[in-house]
Amino acid sequence: MESLLELLSTAAAGALDVWVGIIAGMVLGLSPALSGVVSVAGAVVGVTLMIVAGGRLQHLIYRSRRLSRRRERVERVWKRYGIPGLALQAPLLTGPLLATVLALGLGAPPRPLLYWMIISVVFWGAALTGAAALGLSIFYD
Repeated sequence: MESLLELLSTAAAGALDVWVGIIAGMVLGLSPALSGVVSVAGAVVGVTLMIVAGGRLQHLIYRSRRLSRRRERVERVWKRYGIPGLALQAPLLTGPLLATVLALGLGAPPRPLLYWMIISVVFWGAALTGAAALGLSIFYD
């Protein structure tokens, strides 16, 4: 039961931001590889749910005054690089969930957005998991 709670906590943190999920899983005692896989899975599920529910949420989030600075960053990236650039920079700029909703608000078509967000989440999940594992190996070897 405790390990299920650790996995669900890691997946939930990964849905918010991949690197947070990886670190949270490692703090909870999961291996870096398992932490990375669970975090990426949580992020993919979160992005998919955001695209499904995005039509309803995008107006609320896009008009939020608290998110205006992040929205400006997303708009700059969107204008310059399109969907692929936005998706690949999303984990670094705003997190995949917020970037997905903001991209939908900017008029991104849902299917290509989902495709590129999954590629981005998997790429950054692998890169950050590798970095975390390397960092641990430096301290524990």
